[in-house]
Amino acid sequence: MEQFLLQLPKRLAQEVRAAIANGDNSKVEMIAGADNKHFSFVVNGKQYSAKIAHLPTILETHKTYDDNFLYKSGEIGQIFIVTDKEDEKKQLEEIEELQNGITPPNTNVVKRKYEKTKWNKPFPKTEVARVEEDLVRMLQSGPYEEVQEELVDFCDWMVDEDHPNGITVTDELELIRQHPEYLELTAESPAKQPKLDRSGRGNDYSAVNTPIATDIGSEVESHGGQESAQRSPAFAPTPSPGMSPTDADAEEKEVDDLENDLLDGMDEKPTSPQVNKKSYLEDPAYLQLVTARDRLQKAVRDADRDVNDFAAKMNTNSNFVVKNRFKQMMETSQKQRDEAAAELEKVQSQMRDMENS
Repeated sequence: MEQFLLQLPKRLAQEVRAAIANGDNSKVEMIAGADNKHFSFVVNGKQYSAKIAHLPTILETHKTYDDNFLYKSGEIGQIFIVTDKEDEKKQLEEIEELQNGITPPNTNVVKRKYEKTKWNKPFPKTEVARVEEDLVRMLQSGPYEEVQEELVDFCDWMVDEDHPNGITVTDELELIRQHPEYLELTAESPAKQPKLDRSGRGNDYSAVNTPIATDIGSEVESHGGQESAQRSPAFAPTPSPGMSPTDADAEEKEVDDLENDLLDGMDEKPTSPQVNKKSYLEDPAYLQLVTARDRLQKAVRDADRDVNDFAAKMNTNSNFVVKNRFKQMMETSQKQRDEAAAELEKVQSQMRDMENS
């Protein structure tokens, strides 16, 4: 059931209340016009001009049977405005929506609140096209992958003979980043390193109690009531307790001399004329070229991947508009790839000149 509000002048309001109180509703009548906006309000046989207008807010109506519980019966969004003066008819024609509500808090509510709302300007066409391309790319591509790159400060341990152009620090090398001394590894075998340390200790080292150290297990032996942690032998057996210290020293010395003779030729690297790499590896200009080369190589790889992706999407898409956009994006990526490749060739040429100088 539709519900409306009725706004009447005071004199007409008293007549309507009296007619309703007497139960004579036939004296009150509302006649609709052709446009359903203008009405004729009839009271006691007299007609008055009326018009329907919109309320600034929606009202709820309730009813009760025991003055305790309220039940919602409807909503009101329009009001009938009736006038009995000729000068108010012109003002009534201009009213489409009331500026005030029916309660004091809603006085001039349209200007105080609703007109302050800022309407967003239309989005520019270039921005709409860019967002549309991003949406098409996200729909056509696979799962989204986020790549985060981090620039670290250059340190001396990042460049050595095995990596003249520097190493690439990744998440797996976080330990090396915190402890760069781990990169300073020795090329000597683990079996020979203890012997080199042992040879410089003189007569303080006990050859009887400590065998040759290897990576195979460990055991604790007791000689003369003293315990010491030892490595299991790999090259020479542990001397028998029945042997004298002098014989054991002589036998182990012969074994050490034999092993040293065999390993001397393996430890020494053949001498060959080498270019002094430190001259350009320590040059800041060369290090900048190395950084630029890595950046350009990555740019070329990314551009190649984008060109291949756009070409595949352009061939598989049947939409003419989307296909043209993929074609433009592919041409742009190809142009960026050519520029990066040309700049990369210049950087590599400068690096070769510095290395050969």
